[in-house]
Amino acid sequence: MITKSFNIANGVNLHYIETDKFKTNYFSFNFLAPISKDTVHYNAMIPLILMRACEKYPSQAEINKRLQYLYSGDICSRNDSFGEYQIFGLKVNMLNDRYTVGTDVTGEMVDLVCEMVFNPYLVNGAFDEEFTRGEKINLIDTIEAEVNNKGQYAIKRLMSEMCKDEVFGVSKMGEVADVEKITTKSLYNAYKDALANDKIEIYFVGKTDITKVVDAFKTRFASVERAPKEILPVEIKMTAGEVKQVVDTEKVNQGKLVLGFRTGYHYSQNEYHLIQLFNEIFGGSPTAKLFTNVREKMSLCYYCRSMINQRTGIMIVSSGIESKNKEIAEKAILDQLEIIKNGQISDEEFSSAKKSIKNGYLSIYDGAEAMEAWAFFRGICGIDTTPIIEGEKIEAVTINEIKEVAKKITLDTVYFLKGEDA
Repeated sequence: MITKSFNIANGVNLHYIETDKFKTNYFSFNFLAPISKDTVHYNAMIPLILMRACEKYPSQAEINKRLQYLYSGDICSRNDSFGEYQIFGLKVNMLNDRYTVGTDVTGEMVDLVCEMVFNPYLVNGAFDEEFTRGEKINLIDTIEAEVNNKGQYAIKRLMSEMCKDEVFGVSKMGEVADVEKITTKSLYNAYKDALANDKIEIYFVGKTDITKVVDAFKTRFASVERAPKEILPVEIKMTAGEVKQVVDTEKVNQGKLVLGFRTGYHYSQNEYHLIQLFNEIFGGSPTAKLFTNVREKMSLCYYCRSMINQRTGIMIVSSGIESKNKEIAEKAILDQLEIIKNGQISDEEFSSAKKSIKNGYLSIYDGAEAMEAWAFFRGICGIDTTPIIEGEKIEAVTINEIKEVAKKITLDTVYFLKGEDA
């Protein structure tokens, strides 16, 4: 996966992953900001309000009409968190020009996105009142939907408690109370700050005359005064201290038990593939120990799985249980970790986990967004590698190495959402 990079302006870069594998082209326009509870809600709102209207197309209906003309092109918002970064902006899919007649779809989609980003629809020097109110309602609905999904809510609560003194515990959407305080003027000021001061990364995946795309963005940025802020790396805790126990009580039929671990690994390390393979064996797949033992054999959980936060190396084990089984389920999960520490991994478990990860790596080449994500997040960490190379590293791992990985993992926080009657 070869990426060509071009400097567009101060703190603005475009990265081109050339491939003729797809009938479509894809690109993303991304603001990168330091994640902070004071700004996350504004940053989450900015892509939503930019998609609502612009000077040239002053309504969503007119933007949609334009997209239909451009062979049903698609633009959607993005709002991600990656460690100390909040990444927000627009993602675009369009038909490759090879399959059109007389229409420069790529060029016109770039132009449309630039109209939305650089010339948003304004009323009296601020965003439109009706549009702002509507997108505030949409964002609040999204936040509340997460609260209503108790599995997601429990993970969010775990991270907020585990990372109480770290930026990693800040929700990428913000809190309802903060969203409610957003005004048309404060949102517009946040947008102007992002355009002038946030780092901007543009990724293009597909086949096109990339020089024209680069020139189009250079022309747009020529009139923008840029003073990009530096995003300082945040220290990552490698080991846990005293285990924190947090319990919430609500009217829920199913208890949610979530365990947070410090693994001692994170994305920027050459050894990150080791914790990835460990996770696949421990709880990251339908053949993992947590699923086959804690859920299937012991019948302690409705679901039980583990996941790794790539940037921080934090491992989360999420499970749905009968509230009365909290203590025994927690012990059973920790017992499976001890089993791996003792090197009790069958050849079948080991080969299955390796095959699963390598197949996952190969599937990255099957989708433009997956290719973009691979290059994007590794680019943030300063890593230059390919899915093929990472697959080869996975194949070379030994059971003894996984055993040593398990020994570094320490339990940090246990969060339990139990029913009122439990």
